[in-house]
Amino acid sequence: METQVCIIGAGPAGLTAAIFAAQAGARAVLIERGSAAGRKLLKTGRGRCNLTHTGTIEEFVRIYGECGHFLKPALYAFSPEAVREFFRTRQLAAKEEKDGCVFPITDRASDVCRILVDTAHRLKTEFVYGRRVQAIEKEADGFQIQTDKQTLRAASVIIATGGASWPFTGSTGDGWRLAKEFGHTITPPRAALCPLVTEQTWPGRLQGVGMADVVLQAAWDKKSIRLRGPLMCTADGIGGPVVFDLSRHLTEALAEPASAVQITADFLPSMDRPRAEAWLIAECAAQPRKEMAGVLSTRLPRQFCLLLEEFVSPGRPVTAAHLTKEQRNRMLEYIKAMPLTVIKTAPLEQATVTRGGVSRQEIDSKTMQSRNCPGLFFAGEVIDADGPCGGYNLQIAWSTGALAGASAARFARGE
Repeated sequence: METQVCIIGAGPAGLTAAIFAAQAGARAVLIERGSAAGRKLLKTGRGRCNLTHTGTIEEFVRIYGECGHFLKPALYAFSPEAVREFFRTRQLAAKEEKDGCVFPITDRASDVCRILVDTAHRLKTEFVYGRRVQAIEKEADGFQIQTDKQTLRAASVIIATGGASWPFTGSTGDGWRLAKEFGHTITPPRAALCPLVTEQTWPGRLQGVGMADVVLQAAWDKKSIRLRGPLMCTADGIGGPVVFDLSRHLTEALAEPASAVQITADFLPSMDRPRAEAWLIAECAAQPRKEMAGVLSTRLPRQFCLLLEEFVSPGRPVTAAHLTKEQRNRMLEYIKAMPLTVIKTAPLEQATVTRGGVSRQEIDSKTMQSRNCPGLFFAGEVIDADGPCGGYNLQIAWSTGALAGASAARFARGE
């Protein structure tokens, strides 16, 4: 089989690359090792698919941090607004939520996947399922792509195989193996956007208990960060969006054995310490016979309030009238600055996103082309580029896929 552009991987980046390559006038073949396209895409946003986020391109660049400058040309090639327009013109409108996340109006990732696959089919993209790429060889006039069942030839190749998170969807790091064959450096893959394991065991007693608004602060290696959002207690630590965002910053610091990072959690971030104290004093005065767990549960989950009561009065409940000043101060300290020692991230296979991958320094950000091998391109999670929760990682897939697809088409045509 021969084609102009061969895309490896039918996830969001690969599907977008195929569409943009075909729109640029190239014949495209998309190879997928699984039996269907978009398996990981269907799981995103708990099946709702967080398409992107609100904000300008410059705001996206800032939020991406150290990889923002690299991603800027791709964001201009296929912007967050252009993503929404792409789906809108195909009868799938988007909606903005209060936190800035953008979802399809139907809340179904399957609708997003269907539109991508249908669009690629209409543009004459050929899908080859159930084939795992074993090797890619550079030839004088293009590439030979060897799968476990057949050989293809193409003028240009796009590797869009994803990272190593959620391997049950088919992301097992194949792209890094292929990139290494062309001399590419692979930044060690780490878990990002994942739960964190704590030394303290009390979160396990509250497994499944969520808090809608928590501020986490961490300091390590002369760095510090403050993040705000929902948190959930897990069997061995903490999870939820604010924890996931924190995890991508701590993954390197936690990579070494016996490493740990100290963090604090503010469970009432809408009040500073003096206001929180005034509120607690007033509530105790208004409900003197009530146990403290009941007093606190007007603002915090009851299971967490019972734990706080146990911390300040071990072995027996304490009523508001009998709460001492020392106990009140300790309770406020736990509420406003609960100390937690993070000892590791969840395993990579449990992470939503992989941090690490093909080194950005070896990819031309204006085309997504390999600096080591002309005609070889990269898109999506296979690249060492990631973002926080909220649609930012899917935007990387859309944007880098679009830029790689259009660039690979131009290369295949000799432009």
